[in-house]
Amino acid sequence: MYNVAIVEDEELERRALSSILTRNRSEINIIGEARNGAQAVDLLDNHSIDLMLVDINIPKPNGLEIIQIVRDRQLHTKIIILTAYDYFEIMQTAIHLKTDEYLLKPVRTEALLQAVDDCLKELGSHRTNSEIAGQIWYLLEQNCYCDCLSQVRRHIEWIYAQKGVSPRQSILEFSTAMLELTDEKKLQLPDALLDQINNLQGHKLDGRSRNAIQDIFCQMIDILFEVSEDHFGRSPERMQNVLNFIERNLHKAITLEEAADCASISPSYFSRLFKKTMNETFIAYVKQRRILRAKELLISSDLPITNIALDLSFQDMNYFSKVFKKEVGLSPTEYRRQAS
Repeated sequence: MYNVAIVEDEELERRALSSILTRNRSEINIIGEARNGAQAVDLLDNHSIDLMLVDINIPKPNGLEIIQIVRDRQLHTKIIILTAYDYFEIMQTAIHLKTDEYLLKPVRTEALLQAVDDCLKELGSHRTNSEIAGQIWYLLEQNCYCDCLSQVRRHIEWIYAQKGVSPRQSILEFSTAMLELTDEKKLQLPDALLDQINNLQGHKLDGRSRNAIQDIFCQMIDILFEVSEDHFGRSPERMQNVLNFIERNLHKAITLEEAADCASISPSYFSRLFKKTMNETFIAYVKQRRILRAKELLISSDLPITNIALDLSFQDMNYFSKVFKKEVGLSPTEYRRQAS
């Protein structure tokens, strides 16, 4: 799948462009739409965008300034300019900014699809493994974990989709590019993961190994993201959001997967991050918070103990009493009696 963004201030135009692309090109994912330059910059900050359709005459920053931002960031996003004016100056600036296609409004469906096809073809054939690795690091810096994983999976899928070409060489080149990236950034990967990557040399790397290959590279993203979290100091804010989520949902059967989703990271990485930050496991922390809330309710309310247990997602009264006594040293009944 290719992520496409539409930057157009006219709502009807945006809808029409989105409709044409989604109906005619199944490999396209409309990652976002923007009606002005500020929203376009926000899309660039938060998403990996393969292709951007940009109207020149959007509110500040204008279309040409948005394209300049793309080039300044050294992104490999393809650009299709949309304009109602056939001005030489615009064409000259567009050429200088290495715009990929230039379409006059009203845009004809055939012309749009042809321009998009040309851009996607170049995306598939010209993006090197080093370029992909560089974009992944940029996404890590921007805190776009999910986009990193999508980029890796999409690249692996593309490698295996090439007709008549063995994926082996491209996979090895991609692994080399990623390792060079970690060396350049002075990042340390665990020995076990390094062994898996280095052992790729001895694998067939055919279609049957695709899922295993994706898993290895996604593990690498987990580690890189964890290191970058420490480097950029983002872990405390992310963890506070999760702790707030837990407090709001103590009455539910919260799973580690749900908490990881709240943090926008993978369950495996979330589990490590939680233990590292809180000095206890996610399950132990949730249990401890529920027992603390139970103690508060036993003292401050006349609710039956069964109701308190149910309110804190303990479906079995005996299990609640057992856990409570293990943590507090008294049964719920004894604790309430002693507190009163």
